[in-house]
Amino acid sequence: MSFKAIFLDLDGTSLNDNNALSPALQEILTILKSKGIQIIFSTGRSFAGSLPFAKAIGGTDYIINYNGARVFDFKREIILHEATLPKPVLKQVFHFSNEYRYPPIFYHNNIIYTKDGIPHHYTCPGERFEVLCPNHDWVNETLTKALFVLPEEELADHLSIAYDFFDGASVSTSSSTYLEVMPLGINKAVGAQYVLEALKIDPKQCIAFGDQLNDKELLSLVAHPYIMENATEPLKAQFPDRIVAKNIEDGVAKQLDRLFELNYFR
Repeated sequence: MSFKAIFLDLDGTSLNDNNALSPALQEILTILKSKGIQIIFSTGRSFAGSLPFAKAIGGTDYIINYNGARVFDFKREIILHEATLPKPVLKQVFHFSNEYRYPPIFYHNNIIYTKDGIPHHYTCPGERFEVLCPNHDWVNETLTKALFVLPEEELADHLSIAYDFFDGASVSTSSSTYLEVMPLGINKAVGAQYVLEALKIDPKQCIAFGDQLNDKELLSLVAHPYIMENATEPLKAQFPDRIVAKNIEDGVAKQLDRLFELNYFR
């Protein structure tokens, strides 16, 4: 089997619970990159929030951020693709927030705007949090993604509500507590298609790993999808015969070791 590219989600997939690539995965990805395999991290994170992991394996040619809303080409040092939330959707975000009493969080470039400016996740160098000032005209700002942090037991119900609530946007989840709102039609598969077109690689030659609903379209695009044992149940139900070990058990590294016959874990 000739594999040419590997698309990797970060949180809950490639990263362990210490927000790091395991030594085994870091070494395996470095080895595969040296063999000419394209390694593409595909994440809901910002560019700065994902860059350290690309650097950990000696750099990558492309990186997909904000669930496919932004694709960066390191070879040409350009943004290959970018989409932002239209004004009507930004209005809907605030209406949703007012109705369900969860403050919105906005992402653009490497800035994350929250109600109090306090980080809600691990922050990487170059990524910063700022206050979502209530008196500012946010509807006329350029923003890439909106996010709501909900209690885990409420996420499924609010996701169902959000599907009907948001007109002109794509809605998904990226963790057991994150409800995400992206520009319409945007998902990780869209970002991947920009990369594959640039590389002239067929999805049949690609592998992808993921654990949340925001990975679904990308996993459906490639010929060789793999889902983590710790993945959300709806995703596991869609790919029941493609489940690998948990992220904290080095599931990605072990599966790549088998696929490429590296004998790293012998």
